[in-house]
Amino acid sequence: MPKKTFISFKSEDILKVWALRGLSHFQNVAFEMDDVSLRESVDSKEEAYIKSVIRPKIKSCDVCLCLIGENTFRSRKWVPWEVRLASEEGKTILAMRLKDMNTAITPAVLSNLGIIPFDWDIEKLFVQIGR
Repeated sequence: MPKKTFISFKSEDILKVWALRGLSHFQNVAFEMDDVSLRESVDSKEEAYIKSVIRPKIKSCDVCLCLIGENTFRSRKWVPWEVRLASEEGKTILAMRLKDMNTAITPAVLSNLGIIPFDWDIEKLFVQIGR
């Protein structure tokens, strides 16, 4: 059974996130992930409401996958909050740099938790999620 995975990412990377999600639809790609993260941004500017939508998704996941793009380290609110909440809930946290982002700076929240991101490697990601 695929593990429930919450994907944390900076909104500017949405197209790359959708590409990753789409991999599970190819027959020659052995990939199973029950993606419980948001499909659309929450239509609100109220922080408490946004958190009330995201929190149950993180609480219900097995794995929090932080995808790191060029500017993810600049996220001051949502990526750090999501990763910290996943940590507080005892979730497995993985971090992978997006394709061609091998020099992307690791967000402080990951460094502070001792999480070392790996470069884009789908096979490694699938193995890590499958543990």
